[in-house]
Amino acid sequence: MSSVEQQYDTLDEMEEEKLEAAEDHNAALHDYTEISLRLQQKLKQDYQRILVGNSQKGHQQNLNEIYTDLYVVENETGGIESEHEVRQIESGYNRFTTDKPIKCKDIFKVQQNRTVLTMGIAGVGKTISVNKLILDWAEGLENQDIVFIFPLPFRILNLIKEEFSLIGLLNKYVFSSPEAVLASLPEADGKVVFIFDGLDECRFPMSFKEDDSFTDVNEKTTVNNIITNLSNLVPSALNWITSRPAAASLIPRDYIDQVTEVRGFNDEQKEQYFNKNSSPEVAGNIICHIRKFRSLYIMCHIPVFCWISLTVLWPLLAHENNDKTPTTLTGMYTNFVLSQMQQMKKKYSNYPEPKANARSVYDIILKLGKLAFHQLMKGNLIFYKEDLEGFGLDVSKGSVFSGLCTEIFQEEAAVSESSIYSFVHLSVQEFLAALYSTLIYKEKKENIFLQSWMKKLTWQFSKNPLFQIHKAAVKKALKSENGHLDLFLRFLLGLSMEFNQSNIKELLPGLELKSENMKDTADYIKKKLEKEKSVERTINLFYCLTEMKVDFVEEIQKNLSLGKLSAQKLSSVQWSGLVFVLLMSEETQEKFELQKYRRSDEALMRLLPVIKNTRKAL
Repeated sequence: MSSVEQQYDTLDEMEEEKLEAAEDHNAALHDYTEISLRLQQKLKQDYQRILVGNSQKGHQQNLNEIYTDLYVVENETGGIESEHEVRQIESGYNRFTTDKPIKCKDIFKVQQNRTVLTMGIAGVGKTISVNKLILDWAEGLENQDIVFIFPLPFRILNLIKEEFSLIGLLNKYVFSSPEAVLASLPEADGKVVFIFDGLDECRFPMSFKEDDSFTDVNEKTTVNNIITNLSNLVPSALNWITSRPAAASLIPRDYIDQVTEVRGFNDEQKEQYFNKNSSPEVAGNIICHIRKFRSLYIMCHIPVFCWISLTVLWPLLAHENNDKTPTTLTGMYTNFVLSQMQQMKKKYSNYPEPKANARSVYDIILKLGKLAFHQLMKGNLIFYKEDLEGFGLDVSKGSVFSGLCTEIFQEEAAVSESSIYSFVHLSVQEFLAALYSTLIYKEKKENIFLQSWMKKLTWQFSKNPLFQIHKAAVKKALKSENGHLDLFLRFLLGLSMEFNQSNIKELLPGLELKSENMKDTADYIKKKLEKEKSVERTINLFYCLTEMKVDFVEEIQKNLSLGKLSAQKLSSVQWSGLVFVLLMSEETQEKFELQKYRRSDEALMRLLPVIKNTRKAL
């Protein structure tokens, strides 16, 4: 055979090898296509509809009808937030108009992001946004260049104690299949998305080590090791992580390419919600009422608070204004819990003693409050069976508890026949924690903040024991690194007021109530305002005074309207009060006239938070 013929034969063999390789590659892609379609069908079934209300009572609704857009965060630090989530709503209220909105479908198309962290306060719509991306892909509407989307929420990962390989983990907890559906993952030419929802709910330590070389997707290891080495296991993977702001720093910033934020309802969406879920007359009355009280109006930025407001205000404002209509957050949540307790009593009124009666319902609320308080101090938002049992709550199907509190406390089915529990919103947990603290003081004369018997004995003989409780709570809240006790403090002080006491008495008719002297508490808060340097803490202390209906804030508003605060030298407390009033003013949100105030470096520095929070400063 000539050398030319040999060359031709060699070329033919090379072509055949290329064709075989291409056929093998296409066959592999075809195999992934079949598995991908199987996954899409499963995820479509899982995510097409969402339960509105909670997991035990409510109605299912198409996800597309309640989807919330994402908004890009201007400050992309991805670091820990040093203020309570409600304060983040209040201080960042105007950013709806300045931030650039993006759609869920484009989450990985901005600057070719590989790992995206989406932050948002509890209940604002992070999970719904995640579900929207998954559903759009499963229905073949968006991101069809993605081969696989693997949802791995932290509340599920928390339950996994045994070791798995990445492939084994996906087969069991994503495909939920007894046999191995997935044998391998696509490489660089096939997109794979991992979604880790609820970083703030993570209950296992995550250690990111740069020198770790764990790369085998079939090697068994811990869940922690899989997550922290995902970039080594699947270098081409796209990752989406959601978290409440305070937990965002659990993942080092250099692992994150882009930070986005879910903001919830804007003003127009608030009104749409009330119009959509009630009659035009009722919706109009509710909107008119909450607009009068800015703390309520701003809280309606959270979708679940709109639901709470509707639950409370509908029967009160069905026709016209009602004298009993709550005007503070404490009043709103007190009415909400009372309405749920009334439903419980009505539902179980025919049950034989002692299975269910007014006292047993109260006992359950008290146990939930104890759970809420102690878990709040630990920063926990989700609970498991052992957590509930530790506080005397029976989670068995035959218990009264399993049919009670369906609007307050919810159960979610998880893996391995385990269940996950949570309050319907963090603010409900904070309120019940404050309610528990109040009831323990009223009924058992206990100070929940004291541990040693000597301190408890000294407290019991003090002239004003309630003030000592408030003092301890204020100190504890001010020491909190991320302000996680701010709203708890507002509720605790609000529940101590006489105008809320009659509502508390409905919880337990035999409870002896008396008017308490709140002057010492108000004076103590004013002293703290003189020394406090943090704007966030200062504003929360003023909100505490608002919950107590202290006239100090009203005096500042009155003097401001009369022009008496613009020219005179203000005290430290007056400056703080002025900043609070201006930040909460709807007029200042649009335009702030700095020239009305003393032209000095002190005035400029004091009013800087107001300047930052306005659309137009003159």
